[in-house]
Amino acid sequence: MKHKENNTYSLIPGDDGDQHWKVRFLEGPYSETVIQYGAISIDGQDDGRMTFNFLIESSPDEDLTVDDVDLQLWAGDVLHEIIRDAIENDYAILTDKED
Repeated sequence: MKHKENNTYSLIPGDDGDQHWKVRFLEGPYSETVIQYGAISIDGQDDGRMTFNFLIESSPDEDLTVDDVDLQLWAGDVLHEIIRDAIENDYAILTDKED
């Protein structure tokens, strides 16, 4: 499934001036689930692998956890689209990882 902002997901500002944004899934198996991404890293050495972590803010599925592999894949696909869109539209600020 190709993800698109305001179609399969929407961005929600964080609480009380928090710089983090939350993502609400609008369609698919995790519809109405809201997550917040944490640290994101792209390994520029080998295959450009992206790693990230996230929290589940809310979900209609009370048993859903971040350990759900299908949710991890879904969240990764959405994150990839968010980053791609941000780079294409010059919204992204990319920095080197601090040691």
